[in-house]
Amino acid sequence: MNKKTVTKVTKKPPQIDLAAYKRDPEEKQIQEKHVSDLHLDPKNPRLAEEEHTGTQASIQKVMEKEFDLQPIKDSLYRNAFFYEEPLVAVYEPLPEFGAKAVLVVVEGNRRLAALKSILDNHAEYPSEAARKRLEKIPVVIRTNRDETLPFVGFRHVTGIKEWEAPAKAQYAHRLVTAGYTVDRIAQLIGDKTRQVDRWIRTQSLVLRMNKLGITQEDAAKSFHFSYLLTATDAPATQKWLKLRQDPAKSLVKEVDDDRLKQLWTWLYGSKQREVSPVVPESRQIHKLNRVLAVPAATKELEKTGNLDRADAYTQSREEYVANILAEVRSMLQDMHTTVYLDGPLVDSKETHELVASAKVEFQKISKALESIQKDLAL
Repeated sequence: MNKKTVTKVTKKPPQIDLAAYKRDPEEKQIQEKHVSDLHLDPKNPRLAEEEHTGTQASIQKVMEKEFDLQPIKDSLYRNAFFYEEPLVAVYEPLPEFGAKAVLVVVEGNRRLAALKSILDNHAEYPSEAARKRLEKIPVVIRTNRDETLPFVGFRHVTGIKEWEAPAKAQYAHRLVTAGYTVDRIAQLIGDKTRQVDRWIRTQSLVLRMNKLGITQEDAAKSFHFSYLLTATDAPATQKWLKLRQDPAKSLVKEVDDDRLKQLWTWLYGSKQREVSPVVPESRQIHKLNRVLAVPAATKELEKTGNLDRADAYTQSREEYVANILAEVRSMLQDMHTTVYLDGPLVDSKETHELVASAKVEFQKISKALESIQKDLAL
C-alpha cells in the first residue's frame, strides 16, 4: 500500500503592496535637512487670499505679517523642533530657481517660516546654541505633491483638530500641578501667559465645584466652560467671589464657596434642583458681571433671580428708562413688520379669543404708556 504524500500548505501572511499605496520604504523615512535647503510653498492654500509675487522673500513677508508666527517662534526658540512632527516636502522646480528642482514644503509652512525668521534675526534671537539646534530639522520627502493630498487634507480639514478650551485647561492644570510655572507652560505650548492663566483659574474652579459635590452634568441646559471663564475674567466678579490666585501658578488659593455655588447656578442652573440659569446666552455674561459690580444690583439678583431687574440697579434712572423704552419699541416694530402686510387681524370663530386678547393687551399698553408719560414728564 502506497502512502500518499501530504503536502502541508503554510499560509503566508498577506503582504502589503507598497506600490498600491504609492509609497517607497526609503521614501517614508524621516530625514534631517538644513532649513536653508527647504522652501516655502507658493501653492500653500493659506496664501489663497494673500497677495505675493511667488518669491521666497515675498511669501516669508506675508507669513510674518498675516499668520501670527510669534507663538511658534517663541516655542521653537525655547524648546527646539519637535521630531514627532516632521515637515512634509516634495522636489519641485520653482520659477525663482529656474529649472532646478528644490525641496518645497507642502505641510508645515508656518513652522518653516518661523524657523527662517529665527535663523535670520540674530539680534532678536541672540542664543547661538538655540539657533544651532534649529538649523537641521526632520522632513519626510514624498515623490510628488499628489501623494501628500490625503494627509494634508486629513490634517487640516477633518483630522487634526485643535483642542477646545476645556481640554487646554485640563492640560495646563496638570502641568502646573506637576510643578511648572504659568510662564513656562506658555513657553512650552506656544501660547500667551494671559490665556494660560485664565485656563488654570477656571479649571481650578471647576474642580473645586466637583469637590463640593456639583458636577457639569447637573447643568440645566448645557455646560459651557467659556461661561465660567468669561464670568471670572471680570475684576468685579473676582472681588465678589473673594477669589485669590497663586501669582506663579494661577491656581485658585481662596474663594467664597457659597458665592461660587451661587455663580455656578446663575450660569448653569441645576437639573437636580430644577433651577434654570439666569444667563440664557453668552452675551448676557457681561450683564451679570456688571450686576456683581454693584451691591444693590447683586442683592436684587439674589432676591429675585431676575437679571434684567437686577441690571436696572446698575444704571441711572434716565439710562434705564431710555434703554427699556428702546427695547419695547424694537419689539413692537418687529411684530408690526412681521404681520402688517397681511392687513388687519382676522376675527373669525377660530381666532376670536386671540384677537380679543390682543385688543385688551394693546389697551393696557396704551394706558401704561400714558401713565409713564405723565409720571416721568416725557
